[in-house]
Amino acid sequence: MKILLIGSGGREHALALKLMAAPTPVKLFAAPGSDAIGDLGTCLPLAAEDVAGLTAWAAENRPDLTIIGPEAPLVAGLADALSAQGLAVFGHDAATARLEGSKSFAKDFMKRHGIPCAASASVTDLHNGEAIISTWTHGYPIVLKADGLAAGKGVVLATTQEEALATLRSFLEGQFGEASKTVLLEAPLFGMELSLHVLVDVDANHARFVMLPACQDHKRIFDGDQGPNTGGMGAFGPIPFLKAEDIGQLRDELVAPTVRGLRQDGLKAQGVLFLGVMWDATGPKLLEYNCRFGDPETQVLMQLLNEDVPQLLLEVAEGRLDRERVKLHPGCAISVVLAAEGYPGEPKQGVPIEVGTPAITVIHAGTRKAEGRWVTAGGRVMNLSTHAGSLASARERLQEGFESVHWPGMQYRKDIGLRALRHAEAGLTVRDPW
Repeated sequence: MKILLIGSGGREHALALKLMAAPTPVKLFAAPGSDAIGDLGTCLPLAAEDVAGLTAWAAENRPDLTIIGPEAPLVAGLADALSAQGLAVFGHDAATARLEGSKSFAKDFMKRHGIPCAASASVTDLHNGEAIISTWTHGYPIVLKADGLAAGKGVVLATTQEEALATLRSFLEGQFGEASKTVLLEAPLFGMELSLHVLVDVDANHARFVMLPACQDHKRIFDGDQGPNTGGMGAFGPIPFLKAEDIGQLRDELVAPTVRGLRQDGLKAQGVLFLGVMWDATGPKLLEYNCRFGDPETQVLMQLLNEDVPQLLLEVAEGRLDRERVKLHPGCAISVVLAAEGYPGEPKQGVPIEVGTPAITVIHAGTRKAEGRWVTAGGRVMNLSTHAGSLASARERLQEGFESVHWPGMQYRKDIGLRALRHAEAGLTVRDPW
């Protein structure tokens, strides 16, 4: 199978490793790819958002399947352009990608289809926004979100009215360009956060979906959820204390209404939806939609899937997903991010990396080759990922990786999954205080 993979990060390297290990033989092309992905296939000198260039290449080379990793090319309409060439694409069209590309669009969708979520207001005018904040009745912090894509930086939790007003002014004045010319104000939600990925196959004639195991990401840079937010310092899944009835509640209250809503609104969806969920004292609430696989959740999910992944994603892309579940390896998977010195501020680049031969999976994210050796080339540099019979044993298995990969200033969290493990060992559930 000839596959074109769009993207260059850890998510894409994890996908590439899984594709190349599948029973189905794969000839892999990636755009732009990376030095690590280049060890598995052919990298093209085309940017992920170069819709015209990628469409021209695909029209000439006719890949059997294109997998779009990042959100920006989806929002830019890459899937639309490739589908117009009669090509199979795992990735949503631009209309559906607005669920991630516009937070106010997503919130209107949630409200329209009765999906539990935080109270909110959408603002485009400073005077109107100031009036809403001055009479805010939903408690603090007020969550202010730039409406469009802002590279994960367009969210502020304002703890005072003064901070909320200052943030609103900054956003509306163009702190994130057009992305913050509309601002979503949201009430705070408190509880346990989880990441839920769903393969979706929706058009005018059918609406089908398959849920993947729920994962949990860890956003703060330091152990104990301390320090600034990052793109994610590690994840694990499934969540050990999440019971079958909890999964059923997520399906019935969040996933099924979403899939029905897509069809009712005339939206086509052939890819993955990533639902950010907060489970509070009254049940699960939807925080946001992402229209692509998460990072580092993908690194966990690829460890768990016991499927011929090229064939599975092709089923979705061709609109013939017809199963209620996917095959999984038993147990738990975990992935820990190794970050550069200075991350999440100004990460130090070009630092040589010592890589041994650990018996776990090393996934490259922000690396490049220089004079035949790996060096740092991003903030989140690598992932160490593995799978075992339980969360406790998966955490133990990671230790060899920490001893095999090193560079000066390397940062990583030692407590990925630890809080959930202790919660489960105490006999607590998702309904107990987190």
